[in-house]
Amino acid sequence: MKNIVFLDSSTFPKNILFPKLDFNHYWKSYKFTSISDVKKRIKKANIIITNKVELNKYNLCTAKNLELIAITATGTNIIDLDYCKKHNISVCNLRNYASVSVSEHVLTLMLTLSKNIKGLEKDISKKLWQQRKVFALLSRKINDLHGKTLGIIGKGSIGLKVGKLARAFGMKVKYFSVRKYTNTQFIKFITSADYLSVHCPLNKDTKNLITLKELKLMKKNLILINTARGGIVNEKDLVKALKKNIIAGAGIDVATKEPPNSSHAYYTILNQSNFIWTPHTAWASEETLQEAINQLIANINSFYKGKKRNIV
Repeated sequence: MKNIVFLDSSTFPKNILFPKLDFNHYWKSYKFTSISDVKKRIKKANIIITNKVELNKYNLCTAKNLELIAITATGTNIIDLDYCKKHNISVCNLRNYASVSVSEHVLTLMLTLSKNIKGLEKDISKKLWQQRKVFALLSRKINDLHGKTLGIIGKGSIGLKVGKLARAFGMKVKYFSVRKYTNTQFIKFITSADYLSVHCPLNKDTKNLITLKELKLMKKNLILINTARGGIVNEKDLVKALKKNIIAGAGIDVATKEPPNSSHAYYTILNQSNFIWTPHTAWASEETLQEAINQLIANINSFYKGKKRNIV
């Protein structure tokens, strides 16, 4: 009998179906687990399932029976991988499951900002259209994606899918890898783009990858999209850039701390027409949510059949 603990099941809606596990088990789900509750909840676990609850050496040390940590996401920054390796604890994650949902979200943000949908809606609400004597309200600048250059930071499954969709709109697509690069290469890349979409992991090398310094080097018409992790783009610097029209716009799906505090800098520009902020939902289509759980269960079943799958 394997003891399974899901530490933050509320990251998935109730309508998502869980396939059956192929072995005897006892499953305990918690909607949310605070840092102070982690130790006691994982103490007897053979398998821990987590999405965003951090597992480090200070709480993992109590889980003497732990065999597997199954992450219901791709990112592994919440797991102390060094500790797991030293104590023979396997860690598996989800892979290539959200590329369709995220890439569609990216293009939605790009189109919404380029076509100035948010601003035009505001103008309609102000009755500006009704005051016109001709048929169209041409109060805002509108741009096409066709012929523009999209710079994609990261060439994983999501980055590749975004590129494929962008090409269908007639865009020129360039990729940049943050694994091994020079500052000169990065500057050349970001200064050549009309749109920039972030699809790299958050780590010590990518934290604050884009600050006010980089934003000032970009084209004034640039639209920045970040559906990866909040800390990659310095949030306060981005707010300054948008307020001062250093870049044309930004579509953001993430925050450094989630959920964000009410004092988060993005709230100060939420009503601006050149800024869109969605609550980390780029990945969360119904189809992707179900695929995530299907893959989670497949990972766990494979592990106990001796066929390790998606092991980090």
